Amino acid sequence: MDVLARHLSGILAWILVAVLLLGRWPDQVRPGRSLFLVGGLILVLSLLSAISSIWSLSVPSSLTEFERGIGYLGYFTASYLTMRTPKQREWFARGIGAGLAVIVVLALGERLYPNGGVEPAVGYSRLTYPLGYWNGVGICSTAGLVLFVWFAAAATDRRARAVALAMATLSGVALYLSYSRGALLAAIVAMLLLVFLSERRLRVTVVTTVVAGATAVILLTINHYPAISGDTNGNPNLGESLVVTLVALVAIALGVSAFEGLGRLARRHAPTTRRALELSKDRRLLLGIASAGIGVLLVLSLAFGNHVWDQFTDSNVPVTAEGKSRLTELSGSYRYEFNRASLDTFADHPLLGSGAGTYPIEWTQRRDIPVVSQDAHSFYLQNLAELGIPGGLISLGLVAALIGLGLIAWRRRLGRDAPAVLALTAALLLALAFDWFWKLGATAALLMLLAAWIASAEAVDPDRRRAGAGPALRVSGLLAAWASIVVLAVPAVADHYVRASADSVRADHLDKAIDQANTASELEPWSADPHMQLGVIAESLGQYARAMEEYDRAIELEPNNWHAVLLRFRLSYRREHFGTARKDFERLRELYPFYFGRSSFDEVRQPDS
Repeated sequence: MDVLARHLSGILAWILVAVLLLGRWPDQVRPGRSLFLVGGLILVLSLLSAISSIWSLSVPSSLTEFERGIGYLGYFTASYLTMRTPKQREWFARGIGAGLAVIVVLALGERLYPNGGVEPAVGYSRLTYPLGYWNGVGICSTAGLVLFVWFAAAATDRRARAVALAMATLSGVALYLSYSRGALLAAIVAMLLLVFLSERRLRVTVVTTVVAGATAVILLTINHYPAISGDTNGNPNLGESLVVTLVALVAIALGVSAFEGLGRLARRHAPTTRRALELSKDRRLLLGIASAGIGVLLVLSLAFGNHVWDQFTDSNVPVTAEGKSRLTELSGSYRYEFNRASLDTFADHPLLGSGAGTYPIEWTQRRDIPVVSQDAHSFYLQNLAELGIPGGLISLGLVAALIGLGLIAWRRRLGRDAPAVLALTAALLLALAFDWFWKLGATAALLMLLAAWIASAEAVDPDRRRAGAGPALRVSGLLAAWASIVVLAVPAVADHYVRASADSVRADHLDKAIDQANTASELEPWSADPHMQLGVIAESLGQYARAMEEYDRAIELEPNNWHAVLLRFRLSYRREHFGTARKDFERLRELYPFYFGRSSFDEVRQPDS
């Protein structure tokens, strides 16, 4: 999600907060401790990001993280305020499922669309549409699988069960075609938790089995068509798409029929069913199964742990020829190196970190492999590196708060969907440990919606006094919404002008491009991007002195921005100002040693030597 889209969605969320606070709704909600605990942790993390700009390696990057957190806080707060009754919370959970269903259907539809998909750049293709990231599609498919399995197990209406079973099956197919190992792990963890947390664990198990069977039939068919399975370049033809679609419909219909048939069979043999239900609720049996599972994991860890670790930390990531073999790889895809850079950064700046959003700078300076990364691929380690011990503690505090409040809601039965929401939240928090889902708008929004559902359990707590928000709280909330809208609107407009300036340059409207870049600079005087844009325009017009001034200003604002230093180096070199060029090249060697550290300035001046 780009800056403009992310900030606009955050602004809309805060506008909704203002509307919910101002309106005279039939069911009022009094914000309580859960809202202030979870929302407070998100706010503190955001404010710490803003404060870190004082010592940050990049002020704009730190302020960007502050703005990101404010937007996410808007998602959370608006969602919390919409859930004032048990029925509203139930519909909210189904709304989350509907959003996930849209993502799954769009992802599969793009893959099945004949002669019109996006050809992969490698030997195999993973589902990336509509989120732009296969692991993101995988996590959303995992969430859809968990929620729709639960909805099918809990539904009393036959049509609702059929729809839920169908969407659970399609979510399973999309999860597989994303070839996301992390999403598959999250799905396994979430489904195991759902079975143990649910009193309907027998129905959940039966639904899961039926969904797995229907999904397997579809995947067996898909694997006969490499263009659909993603094992080859190209797009499916109409016949292939129709065959897979028909098989999917038949498999889903058979799955629905099988589940309904098992239900009728269970009703005919009531005593046997009753014994099975009692057995599924036996805590000793559950503890035995859990203990056996832990024992198996320990044995596997002792037997294969070293081998798995060696594969995970190996920098020679294998090039996979087909998608399904990706699921059996043990490579960490450079996550070991990403994480190690985070820990090294934390070791150098343990108290306060290097500043929010500065991991890309640290990685550029520390990396020894030819891989560019903007994230540590771990929400927790990145916060530890960028915000030091306070950032690490706040991150863990958010995890503890969500799991603790989720357990309270589950134990007190504050919402029928508590088992599914708690299981999915735990799996998503686990996924944050090995990918950059905090910065991917869809997955971060999913976490905020689940967090709001968990926190809003207090709104339906029968032991809590029912009352609406008082005048002081309403005024405070409106002021917070207004301030947040301003915080999000200004950089969104500035980003728009920077992009518009680039478009104007391409259209050869240079005067307009200069005005747009100047406007962006006025809106965000701490940003180097407008000055780099102005420098490039001035250089193209032959105004070299003006270009140098703009590059100097960009470097003054962001001393660690190697792009700005490179622009000034290139201009100095072309103008034969070799003294300045030498200094800039030495600075480039410090900022980007993997690329520029391989040669000296003298070798650059004499490329044939």
